[in-house]
Amino acid sequence: MNSENKRSAMIMRLKGANCKNCYKCVRACPVKAISILSEKAKIDEKRCIYCGQCYLVCPQDARDLLSELDRVKAMIRNGEKVYISISSTFGEYFMKANLWQVAAALKKLGVSRVEETAIGTMRVMEEYEKLAEEGNMKNIFTSSCPASNFLIQKYYPELIKYLAPVDTPMEAHAKMMRKAYGDDIRIVIVGPCIACHKLAAITQNGKLIDAYLNFEELERWMESENVKITREEDHDTIMVSNYRARYFDESGGVFRALKTDIKYHYMLWNIDGAGRIKSTFKDLNDSIRGYFMELVGCQNSCLGGPIMRLAGKDTFPGKDHWLFTVKDDNGGGAPNPSESAEVDIRKKYISMDFYEPMPTEEELKDLLALVGKTKKEHMLDCSGCGYPTCRDKAIAVYRGMADPFMCIPYARDKAEAESNHLFEFMPNGIVLTDRDMKIADINPKALEILSGTKEDYLGRDVRDIMLTQFIDNARMKELDVINDVVECDKLNKVLAVTFFRITRHHLYTLVINDMTEEAEKRRKESQMRQETIDVAQEVVQKQMRIAQEIASLLGETTAETKLAVNRMKSMLVTDEEEWYGDRWYSNEK
Repeated sequence: MNSENKRSAMIMRLKGANCKNCYKCVRACPVKAISILSEKAKIDEKRCIYCGQCYLVCPQDARDLLSELDRVKAMIRNGEKVYISISSTFGEYFMKANLWQVAAALKKLGVSRVEETAIGTMRVMEEYEKLAEEGNMKNIFTSSCPASNFLIQKYYPELIKYLAPVDTPMEAHAKMMRKAYGDDIRIVIVGPCIACHKLAAITQNGKLIDAYLNFEELERWMESENVKITREEDHDTIMVSNYRARYFDESGGVFRALKTDIKYHYMLWNIDGAGRIKSTFKDLNDSIRGYFMELVGCQNSCLGGPIMRLAGKDTFPGKDHWLFTVKDDNGGGAPNPSESAEVDIRKKYISMDFYEPMPTEEELKDLLALVGKTKKEHMLDCSGCGYPTCRDKAIAVYRGMADPFMCIPYARDKAEAESNHLFEFMPNGIVLTDRDMKIADINPKALEILSGTKEDYLGRDVRDIMLTQFIDNARMKELDVINDVVECDKLNKVLAVTFFRITRHHLYTLVINDMTEEAEKRRKESQMRQETIDVAQEVVQKQMRIAQEIASLLGETTAETKLAVNRMKSMLVTDEEEWYGDRWYSNEK
């Protein structure tokens, strides 16, 4: 194998950017493997069993499966031989198609060979029948479902002794294909499961199975290459020789597939869904023996796998078509070469448990007190946070898996308390009305402005009390918020009012402030300013008159002075001439 085989161990995550703190994923997770911290959801893979329930319920499309589609495309581009092992549930996902038609489409994508995973299931069936006939195991739990295997390995390691020491069908088929066709082939599993994807990535360090694709990825691949499933069939593809192996894909199908005489060795019990498995294990003890339990992580087994449910394929028509094709055979032709490959599919399951710290009772009390749970009646156990009890949530907080304040009753009570406190002590008057403008609530400041009690106003039309025209005009406008200062004749007051509508709840809100004193003060100030302006104007006018009078007087006196000066000048000149003349006359004598 030439291509790089290194793969990521992480196959799934929740995109935190889309998380809206609804806690729906936590509620759905049977093992509480999702942490909610800093308002974001995150999958803890050491706790996860890959059942996909979180993906099914997420309302914000925060799910993100890490795809290996590009890896498969690269194999084909590199000229490598890609062999597909496809789950028999394709009949439910790709309705109205048989295996030959699906194989024809896959070969157009560059796939070399297509076989059913049910070939591996046949070998698993044989091992289960041997275990039942030998009767050496006290109880037998089927190990065909990776999700239920992970559940036991991580959370019930003491029950591993009951887990059938046999590979899952896809592991068995991968081994058989390698034995039959050589180690140079690339094996890609296709199915409806998320847990199978994880198992493929970790089995033999990812070297047994080269890639896993779910049906949605396969469908996306075909669309990108404009390849469609048609009536064209590939008859080089061979049906599984024992159709009963396909029954493993439905709930209770293991017991339909196995020999009927195993019921004489063990009591048969089918349990589907991780939640039901946990409930059963809770009552299990060492005195219980003789049970052969079919354990599957999804309700309706593989036919109800997460990819099926996400695509809306887990329906009656889908199941009906699967039942219609489940007995398809190869018409007596030669079986696939892989069916006769001799491989060891025995498996030793190991514990994957992890340390879970437990708080003391005192620490639990302190954690519960953070959200106001100090009395027995405070322990509502509403499961709103995703945990079944308040105590369970407190333990999750201690383990770093939850925020102490992700408590819906606490958040609601806190919000109501803050809202009520704000409503009661707001320095502004607040009047809440319904769509008909009937008063639904009113705060103390508004009562002070209106002069009355709450009982006087509740249920009354606010327009009968104040601001009739303003409110009617505001309701007609297509504005959510309107501000104005209005003279309210009914109250003989001036009110600053903000009108806004709460469209979602069909409510109106009026925020009012009594501006009467301020308006009167401003009126007086305005009057005083006007009077001051009038006085100043009068003074200016008087000054102008005086200035004019002074100017007139100055003009007259100036003229008179000039005349007097001229006269004096004339007299002085005359006298001087006469004086010099007389003197000159005397000298002559």
